[in-house]
Amino acid sequence: MNAEMHHANSAAFLDAGGAFRRQPRAQGRTRPQAFHDNYDALLLFYDCFRSGRDVLLVGPPPHGFEKAQKSARIVGLPGEIPLTARHHGSVSVMITQLTGVPAEVDTIRVSLSDGQSFLLPIQPSHIEDFAGRRLAFTMSKNNDLLWIAEWARFHAKEHGTDAIVFFDNGSTRYETDEIAATIAAQGIAKVAVHSWPYLYGAPDPAIRLNPFYTQFLQVGSMSVALRRYGMESVGVLNCDVDELVTTSGKASIYEAVEQTPSGLIVMQGRYIEVVPDGADTPFGDHRDYSHYLADPKLALSGPKKWILDPKRAWVKNLKVHPYMHWIENRPSFSKTRDAAIFYRHFRAINTNWKDRRTELAPLPQQDLLIDEDFRQSWREE
Repeated sequence: MNAEMHHANSAAFLDAGGAFRRQPRAQGRTRPQAFHDNYDALLLFYDCFRSGRDVLLVGPPPHGFEKAQKSARIVGLPGEIPLTARHHGSVSVMITQLTGVPAEVDTIRVSLSDGQSFLLPIQPSHIEDFAGRRLAFTMSKNNDLLWIAEWARFHAKEHGTDAIVFFDNGSTRYETDEIAATIAAQGIAKVAVHSWPYLYGAPDPAIRLNPFYTQFLQVGSMSVALRRYGMESVGVLNCDVDELVTTSGKASIYEAVEQTPSGLIVMQGRYIEVVPDGADTPFGDHRDYSHYLADPKLALSGPKKWILDPKRAWVKNLKVHPYMHWIENRPSFSKTRDAAIFYRHFRAINTNWKDRRTELAPLPQQDLLIDEDFRQSWREE
């Protein structure tokens, strides 16, 4: 496999028998065992990589062992060079910033007070490689390669996407080299595929306000996509395999975000229903579907997705953390909305990993419309 496509990361895990482990918020509350089975109590860092003269470590926040992590002894190797850490955290992710790390240092050692020690190879930054590119990123598990191909092809055709960072969450249907080859075949010039077979996390039933804080994996991947790859790209698009972004015939989404005052566009979605167009469209992907509910409330996919212009000065602040549906610690009044910019959310493009979405056929009394703009976009090919 082309080494340029498969990119390594440096992960570290706490010892299950050690003194420290990550605790859920509001520790005294009762949770079902299924929650604990999917709660990542032991992962310390997902990745460790260069960022100029700094090195950044990205991982979940240390709920329950904050003092231990912040007092950890961190050195650069070779040379046993003591390093100073600054921590930039939120409820779902923490970036540990090591400043002024000499170029000859290729490994970081993190030592905790209970004797645990972790060696983290420093991975390279790819910011220069992806500079000037139109970048999209996603996380996926076992999605059909046909779906991944169409997702990449559509965004390349409609928006000029020419770079993709893809986090594979432990797929069993294929290898990461097949994902990379599938994406590259759609005309994507820069492809980085990561194998991230770590716990995804389940919502916390004991927490009302943001029970999804436990999805450390996806939030962490977003910081890696931005900080290791995207800081000099034209734009960074947050978009899942079952989502296709449209600007309703206007400029590319990347051109649109460059023209905004603060470099951030947020968008809502339109559900495309599980109603095949017919036997004349046997693509096996998004192009088989174009029906949506006439009732705008029922057709609305409310969770917001976004595109970011990473070159804006405020994005350099490491307290800014991208999440699935918002940007944590963004400046006030920094987001732009445009009714013509939205994403099509395809119910049929789903493995039913979270809910039985592909079985949600419209009721007989619900009126359907045809998304003619979407049909036209692929019929013109």
